[in-house]
Amino acid sequence: PRILLIWIRMMYRGGCLLRKQRYVVLSDGNRAIFDEGYMRRLERIFNRNKNAKRVTVSFFDLPEMEELLNERLEGEAFVRHRRVYEGFNNLSALKLKLPSLNAELRPYQYEGVKWIKYLYENKLGGCLADDMGLGKTLQTIAMLASIYPKIKKPTLLVMPRSLLFNWQCEIERFAPQLSVYTYYGNMRNLPEAMKSQLVLTSYAMVRNDVEQLCKERFHYVILDESQNIKNINSQTTQAILLLQAEHRLALSGTPIENNLTELYSLFRFLNPAMFDSLEEFNRRYTYPIQKDNDKEVMMSLRKKIYPFMLRRLKKDVLTELPDRIEQTLFVEMTKEQADFYEQRRSYYYQQVKQTIAEEGIQKSQFVMFQALNELRRIASVPESLSDGRITSAKLEVLSEAVSEAVLNGHKVVIFFNYIAGIELVGELLDNAGIDFVSMTGSTRDRQSLVKRFQTDPHCKVFLMTLKTGGVGLNLTAADTVFLFEPWWNKAAEEQAVNRLHRIGQTSKVLSYSMITMKSIEEKICLLQQKKADLLAGLIGNDASSVKSLSEEDIDYILG
Repeated sequence: PRILLIWIRMMYRGGCLLRKQRYVVLSDGNRAIFDEGYMRRLERIFNRNKNAKRVTVSFFDLPEMEELLNERLEGEAFVRHRRVYEGFNNLSALKLKLPSLNAELRPYQYEGVKWIKYLYENKLGGCLADDMGLGKTLQTIAMLASIYPKIKKPTLLVMPRSLLFNWQCEIERFAPQLSVYTYYGNMRNLPEAMKSQLVLTSYAMVRNDVEQLCKERFHYVILDESQNIKNINSQTTQAILLLQAEHRLALSGTPIENNLTELYSLFRFLNPAMFDSLEEFNRRYTYPIQKDNDKEVMMSLRKKIYPFMLRRLKKDVLTELPDRIEQTLFVEMTKEQADFYEQRRSYYYQQVKQTIAEEGIQKSQFVMFQALNELRRIASVPESLSDGRITSAKLEVLSEAVSEAVLNGHKVVIFFNYIAGIELVGELLDNAGIDFVSMTGSTRDRQSLVKRFQTDPHCKVFLMTLKTGGVGLNLTAADTVFLFEPWWNKAAEEQAVNRLHRIGQTSKVLSYSMITMKSIEEKICLLQQKKADLLAGLIGNDASSVKSLSEEDIDYILG
């Protein structure tokens, strides 16, 4: 406690002494040497507002503060925070009266509703980060059914456009007593919407109509696929942050896709007081964790967010779910494809290195990604860059595998990154007489395609882009999935496969990743694993990508 008081005084005076020397002279002349790790932890906890003559402590830092002092703090604020945090440990013993639902909650879903309700009662925001297919929608509907009709203000549920129909159907199915207004397209009468208990809308609608929406007072704001606000500076995120509500909740199977700043953006929405500015967050957490791999800082951040993020994995809670078997299909390039690939790889490697030398790493991002994108296309769909002269080695392998699966009575889903791949495979299926449907970002009536695939025994294959089909779809009629090319973000691939491997699936799911040997695709997979460790320890989820590339990464991939 004595060194803590010294440190607070130093912070009050500007904190310069701490940065210049590693000790402080005590009143009796002795020198107190700082434990640098301990002092860094203190610095993360105490915030000194430059315009105020005081040091402040966030409610969310009080547990770590008590841990550092190794004793309980006294005072009304400390008693309340201790009661709130200790309450999380008592949730398992808590009995919750469930509302009227046309569903029977699984045990883990029942626990999830209790957790959401506890945050709600304490006016804290949280992220339900359950694995894909575990019923985040149902748990949320159960929570909403428990507070309406007692509550008079409406709840605003924001989601990708593609999920509006899904939410409408799920609410009607599980809790038809809840009144719903879909605020979208031409149906955007806000006064009328505010008369309903639930208002469904899309992220784009919030961004476009933010001036009207931010004037309303909602009881609850709930974000589905909350990774849509991962960029704190985007117009969508800024619009979401302007919404007024007493309670907030986020739903996402991939709360972090690319880097730690996405975590900052998420909790800026959920609990604005949890972190200081983005600059301070980066200085205290992002840089030490991502650049220095500082395990102590990672553990500090994990402890801070842990109570406010609930994540369960299918393998842990759905023991009755059929197995999922994963296999990698390595494909060797043809000589023409390999020669073309090596020519472009060598060209881009020299160009990227030259651009970095002349303009620096930050200003070279566009050239770097142009290079990576072209090499990925050559490895996967060289036809698109060679006027059809060079054929993808993957097509023959995929054609044989799909034909065999269909002959054996299986339904197949194939995910692509490039529309060119969908077109090429579509031609192959046509020639083979295999009935299929396809979906891209421009597809309007997605539900009719999903319904046909799910119910029509003659429709055997579903082709779609990874981003289009990664969320909000139930494709349990299929039990075989192919990832035609790897994506930067492993979590996005997981989301896609989980369209099949979810509640309702009765067959063993076979998942095949197609990788072109001696190409950028092999290196993407290795780099994914290398970087996945960064965030795996934070939320227990493989949620990393390689969108933020260092010069060392470029040498590794292009070299």
